[in-house]
Amino acid sequence: MSDPRHPPKTPRYVEIFKALRKDIAAGEFAVGALLPSEASLCARFNVSRFTVREALRRLQTDGMVSRVQGAGSRVLRDTPSGIFVQNYRSVSELTQYAAETNLDLLKVEDTILDEDVAARIGQNTGETWVLLRSLRRTPEGAPLACVESYVPHRFKDIAPDLARQSGPIYAGLAKAAGEAIDRVDQETQALPAPYQIADALGMAEGAPVLRILRRYASASGLLIASFNWHHGGDRYIHRTRIMLERE
Repeated sequence: MSDPRHPPKTPRYVEIFKALRKDIAAGEFAVGALLPSEASLCARFNVSRFTVREALRRLQTDGMVSRVQGAGSRVLRDTPSGIFVQNYRSVSELTQYAAETNLDLLKVEDTILDEDVAARIGQNTGETWVLLRSLRRTPEGAPLACVESYVPHRFKDIAPDLARQSGPIYAGLAKAAGEAIDRVDQETQALPAPYQIADALGMAEGAPVLRILRRYASASGLLIASFNWHHGGDRYIHRTRIMLERE
C-alpha cells in the first residue's frame, strides 16, 4: 500500500511530456513548426535521449506531433487527438512502430490458404501456413489494430514466441532464416470489418476498417505477410513520405 505522506514521484519523461504539451498549447511551438532537436531538449531538461524520446513518443500517441527519423518532430495540432500517427519512409521506421506499440498474441493455428488470401500474399491455394492473430495496442492499452500474420509452416515452432517478444516478427524470421529482408510490398484498402476483426477491436461487425497488407520477402521468397486491420479513422493515421527522383 502506498504511503499518502510520500506519493510516488512522477517519472521524468511524464514531466517533460506535460511541459512540452503545455508549451504547444500555449503557442510556444506553432502548428507546423518543428520542436527543438532531441539534443536541445536533453540540454533543456538535463536528461538522457531515452527520456526525451519517451516524452516525444507520448506526444505522438496523443496525435500532437509527427516523428520522422532524421527529420525531427513536427507539431500537428495543439490539443490531444487520441489518434496514433504512424510515419515511415523505411523498414527501420516500421520497426520503430512495432517498438512503440504492444502486441498481444490471441491465437495460433494452421490454416489452409483459400483462393483470396493466396492471391493476396502471392502463394498457392491449398498450401498450409501458420496464422497468428494478434491485437496491437497503443502504449495506453487502447486497441489499435488486429493483426493476422501468415507465416511459412517451417517457422511454426518459433513464430508464436517471436510474436510474444518485443520487436517485429519479420525481424526474428529473417534472423532464423539467415536472410535479410530486401523487399516490403504494401497494399491499403478500406473494408467493412469481418466478425472476428470487429470482435477483437470491440466494434460493430461491418464497421469501416483500414486493412494494410504488408508482405516481407527475402531473396528466397516470402517470410511473412501481415494483414493489419486498423480501427476506424478516429484512432489511426497512416502517413508516408515519397521522395521524387532527380532527373
